[in-house]
Amino acid sequence: MQKTVEIMGKIAANRYLRAIRDGMAVIIPVAIVGSFFTILTQMPIDAWKTFIQPYAAGLAIPINFSMGFMSIYAAFAIAGRLAEEYDFDKISTGAVSVMIFLLLAVKPITTTPAAFKALGLKAAATVVPLTNFGAAGLFTAMLAAILTAEVTRLCRDHHLVITLPDGVPPAVAASFSALIPATILIVGAWTIHIGFNFDINSFLQWIFSPLGYFGRDNLASVIVPILLTDIAWLFGIHGAALATPIFWPLWYPNLNANMAALSKGATAATVPHYMTEQFFQWFVYVGGAGATLSLCILLAFFSKSSFGKTMGKVTLVPSIFNINEPVIFGVPIVMNPYFAIPFVFAPLAMGIITWFATITHLVNRTIALVPWTLPGPIGAFMATGFDWRAAVLNIINILVALAIYYPFFKIWDKNQLKKEQLAAEEDIKKADASAATA
Repeated sequence: MQKTVEIMGKIAANRYLRAIRDGMAVIIPVAIVGSFFTILTQMPIDAWKTFIQPYAAGLAIPINFSMGFMSIYAAFAIAGRLAEEYDFDKISTGAVSVMIFLLLAVKPITTTPAAFKALGLKAAATVVPLTNFGAAGLFTAMLAAILTAEVTRLCRDHHLVITLPDGVPPAVAASFSALIPATILIVGAWTIHIGFNFDINSFLQWIFSPLGYFGRDNLASVIVPILLTDIAWLFGIHGAALATPIFWPLWYPNLNANMAALSKGATAATVPHYMTEQFFQWFVYVGGAGATLSLCILLAFFSKSSFGKTMGKVTLVPSIFNINEPVIFGVPIVMNPYFAIPFVFAPLAMGIITWFATITHLVNRTIALVPWTLPGPIGAFMATGFDWRAAVLNIINILVALAIYYPFFKIWDKNQLKKEQLAAEEDIKKADASAATA
């Protein structure tokens, strides 16, 4: 057991996985704001839909520049996180990383005379395909960020950097310090993609294609991420540290495809994919990993032990807003045999129920990224294009998790109460002994 904990701890502490997790988190506010424009077009009011229809094309622009450009944001942010780890300038490192990503993943195309006339252009133009700017380029963005940080580190460690006098402004000094590693990286990336005509983005997609099975719309794609994330948490490992690099590059293309389908006339009920990050956020991890909102409800309203009641009062409100570190580390749930089973099986049950509800079209599919701190029913309602049935399903899942947690909670609470009673009796004995001595 201890060896397993140590191995998982080392995996979660890996600087690359941490940087990818933190770098991907930078995308969230951009994606949420972009998704807000999707939500505007999906409000279930006929008068509103009629009013907004002439502006649909314009509303799609922020969506394209958020989710559709996420690989650029990831390349910059992941490299910046690694630069912080190595203690060198994160801005210049991020900028170089973006260029390396563009050189590796994107190849401009010059239009033919017939093509530019069809586009209404007066002369031939260079066109940049946008396909790999979005989720399709995430693996290449990660690679570009890691390569940029590592080459910069090696150049610094071997003194292959241009050092300017102390009086030079820090931003200028950082730019010159990045010049030699940037040259090495840019020439290398150009040689790979243009010189050797090697499409590294397609190659990486091929390498990671077996993982793609868990980004498809199937039951295995529901079960495996839940098992990986929640088992990691039981060992005290932040589940996102493992899940983000593996599954987010698979889930976000699906959300992109859903948004693209909406722009072409689909509805939240008919978009192609249900396997997105929002599927888990609003129907599985209600209250956080392990569906711990249900446990917090039990602690707050059904505990007989003083510790349980106190923990319930402290953790219930954060859990409503999907912040569950207080209950995970406060009870604790980590390495706790009482709660290990429901912590895994409650989300599994919720995932399977939601999968069935989705494939039978009892609820809409998720079509937008909404703030993860919203209470569950509200988030589910918005993420599915204002489907009231999604809010109902969210509540049903909370009740299912509550039922699964209940017998384990009762055993834990009874044991906790017995400990408190024994401690109280011991205090009384000590007090009586002190009084007798006096």
